Amino acid sequence: MKGAELLLHYMDELQKVIETINTYIDKGIELFQMAKEWVQKIIEYLTKAVDYLVSAVGGRKTDHLQTADDYMFV
Repeated sequence: MKGAELLLHYMDELQKVIETINTYIDKGIELFQMAKEWVQKIIEYLTKAVDYLVSAVGGRKTDHLQTADDYMFV
């Protein structure tokens, strides 16, 4: 009887530890999702800033660029 009670006590303690670890993992996942959203917003703002800067300087010049196909028949 004593051995079974001891085993049940250890299993209860182990379950508490695993639940605590699971809680920390869930919180970590939430934090990473928030960080991902922040990084996406930063990338959007940087993309807009670069586009505004390019348009202010004169726009992208794509007329003078040659593609790989143009080099094939030289």
